[in-house]
Amino acid sequence: MRLIILLIALIVIGLLVSNKISNETQPNAESAVGPASSDAPKIPVQPKDVKQFEKDMNAFMENEASEQARRIEQATQ
Repeated sequence: MRLIILLIALIVIGLLVSNKISNETQPNAESAVGPASSDAPKIPVQPKDVKQFEKDMNAFMENEASEQARRIEQATQ
């Protein structure tokens, strides 16, 4: 009898834990990480757009690097 009560208690606890875990919001891979991330180029869905994406991403990274250098320079003055 004790074993049955113990099994029922473990099942109830397991269900509560699984509900708690499934209700937690998982971070979305599409969500913006930083304030400048909204300016990032969109990921291409067609193979022909990859070359343009490469150019856009390189320009974006250069702009972000110069912006970060400017912010660091302002912070250290």
